[in-house]
Amino acid sequence: KACGVADGLQAYARVAPAKGDSKAIGRGESPRLPFRSPSWMAARTARPVEPSGLTVASVGHLQVSPSAGDKEIPDWDMEVSPEVPVEEPESEPLEEHSMTEGPLAPSPGRSGKQQSAVEDKGGLASEAAQRVEAGSRPQLMNAAMHEVRRTRDAGEGAEGGPFMERQGDVRQTKSVQSAGALLRQRIEAFALDLDKVTGEPGDIEREPSAYGEANLTFKDVEFSARTKDGTERQILAPCSGHFESGSLVALMGPSGCGKTTLLDILAGKKTSPWKGTVHLNGRPKDKLFNRVTAYVPQDDIMPAHLTVLEMVTFYSRLKVARPGGISTAGCRYFIEQRLKLLGLYDAKDTKIGNETVRGISGGQRRRVSLACGLSTMAQIFFADEPTSGLSGTDAEASIRYMRLMAKKMGLTLIVAIHQPRPEVACLFDHLLLLTANPGKVVYNGPMREAPQVWAQLGYPVPEMVNPTDYFLDLVTPGTRTGQPDVFVSHYEDHLKHEVDIVVERELNRPLKTTLELLENGRMVMMAYGAVAPISNSVYGLRFTEQLRMVFMRQLRLSLRDPLGISMELGVAIGQSVVIGVTYLDIGSKEAYNQMLFYFMLSMTVALVGMKVMPKLVDERLVVKKETSEALYSDWAYILSFSVINMVTGIVGNTIFVTLVFWMSSCAWEMFPVVFGWTTLLYVVMDSVYTMIAAIAKDSATAMTLALPFLTLFLLYNNFTVYRDLLPGFMKWLIMLSPVAYTIEQIAVEATFYDPDNFGYISKQIGYTDQTGSSLPW
Repeated sequence: KACGVADGLQAYARVAPAKGDSKAIGRGESPRLPFRSPSWMAARTARPVEPSGLTVASVGHLQVSPSAGDKEIPDWDMEVSPEVPVEEPESEPLEEHSMTEGPLAPSPGRSGKQQSAVEDKGGLASEAAQRVEAGSRPQLMNAAMHEVRRTRDAGEGAEGGPFMERQGDVRQTKSVQSAGALLRQRIEAFALDLDKVTGEPGDIEREPSAYGEANLTFKDVEFSARTKDGTERQILAPCSGHFESGSLVALMGPSGCGKTTLLDILAGKKTSPWKGTVHLNGRPKDKLFNRVTAYVPQDDIMPAHLTVLEMVTFYSRLKVARPGGISTAGCRYFIEQRLKLLGLYDAKDTKIGNETVRGISGGQRRRVSLACGLSTMAQIFFADEPTSGLSGTDAEASIRYMRLMAKKMGLTLIVAIHQPRPEVACLFDHLLLLTANPGKVVYNGPMREAPQVWAQLGYPVPEMVNPTDYFLDLVTPGTRTGQPDVFVSHYEDHLKHEVDIVVERELNRPLKTTLELLENGRMVMMAYGAVAPISNSVYGLRFTEQLRMVFMRQLRLSLRDPLGISMELGVAIGQSVVIGVTYLDIGSKEAYNQMLFYFMLSMTVALVGMKVMPKLVDERLVVKKETSEALYSDWAYILSFSVINMVTGIVGNTIFVTLVFWMSSCAWEMFPVVFGWTTLLYVVMDSVYTMIAAIAKDSATAMTLALPFLTLFLLYNNFTVYRDLLPGFMKWLIMLSPVAYTIEQIAVEATFYDPDNFGYISKQIGYTDQTGSSLPW
């Protein structure tokens, strides 16, 4: 606990300006690339960057002692999870306990002169900083505990301060509050580092405790598609490469070159057969690969009725276990700051939306997809055209943030992108350029060296021309200026050999396993409290946690969706009124007319469940995407959807049957039987519709596939069509219809209660009690 406090004091002393300095830290000047020279990767001029909607909020001075401004800080009190044991290493250095995921990373250390300039009027931060510089770990612990006691005795734990303590939680230690304060400060320091991103080598220093150590190596990866005439058409020719951790990689090429195919293969999302090998840290991919990777597809597939903040939080909570020292408010603050960096903070409480639901814009949805992937602590990040639909300014801001994550945290980010403008292209470290028909590599190396290769081949980049546009003009086949064969030959003769050497070396140099990479992230999180041990499972959380989070999301979506629970109940009431009025007081009429009422009641119950199919088809795409990312198990969704859909359906069926039966004036002795068998009929038919929706390609196909089942179940209903009317070889169809069993059992019970009126109907049709019987195959 003392070490936790000391970590917080050390971070305050390292970053916080003097208390008397009230000047806020604003956005600095960010250099951009000049739009002129062939040496565009090296020549740069300074120009301010002011992307609309994407500016980083100014960060004021930070101080340890409580102040009025601190009252706006969210509640950082710990919510201790009882099932997670507290584990605190005894001899690890403090640097190994610092958070390094994105905005959680500690600020770079200050020099001695800079550190001496950081003073606090209360003496708390500067005194702790001096002890960090001069003292050993035991001295540091003693100093931290001394400051905690001094702060408590002096009454500095007032409301709003970093040592806030709730009434009744006397034993809730000050280290809890220091963990929250440390998280808050590191997030703000991370935002300041965004202004340092220039694209120059060494613009952002890697954190000493950065957790990203995942290298990706692939060899002879190729893909072919089978055409209608049975022949194979090569989409991607054999290609190899190696991407180091901490690099931002651009996959570029004309349309049809196979860059999305290559990205899907590397990310493990390609379901069609392909050739070649893909290794992580020199080892074949294992079942844990999806836990250390994240993938952003071209299409932004998200639930329309979730807000931006809820969507990003859902991804973060399912992939990253929350430390015991950080509360729900602390996690929310962290995610909100990430949304600020991506220009989404103002839209955090707005629905995602779709074609029919009003929500955020297409460009904002694209950035929400990026935020979801970057919030999972993935060490390898794949993004398919993440800047599509964004303005040039927004695209630059997004790529700048991705470079910051790559350099500071050691992540490997692989991005398929179309002709970025120069200010964006210079932010990439590595370029893999493909030509089309088939997709062949024409360049695979540092982005800054690409213009030199073009110049050596006699194609220098002209003045006032975007280099990436010029590259693609020359490697696109079939165009007026296209010369793809020249560049393919040059790569295979002069550059491919060097790439193959690197690939072979990395394939024979196994580094950390996937489980060890996950343990790196866990040790980072341990700085903020107890974290459950890493399990050798495909999923980051145990099944009960997956089920709880997926169930709560499904319930929220059902309540917000106009076609959800409210529509279910509204339709039930409307149907009951229409059918109830039609058969008003039918119970006082003859038995045959009452059987017509029971028949119509059963047919309506059998049809009402069809409304589940379009909803399930729409949600299936979302579930497929999220389960492929190993967010949760398929069964977590199946159980959640089934329970919510079944409960709402049964409630609606109860309202419908009760109101209709009440309006019919039938004998109430029959109500338990009618209600029981119609409810069972609803459950069976709902299961059939769910099965059809699960296998159908779309909603129209689902309706088409449902027709044969409806024809079978509704035609052979054992009332208008019964056994004696059918040929002998077709009588077995009656036994397949759940509607037939429902009507038969209702008629049998009606005969039991009123044999004089219903007896002749049962005798004529041949109704017998089928309870407990099985199909006579």
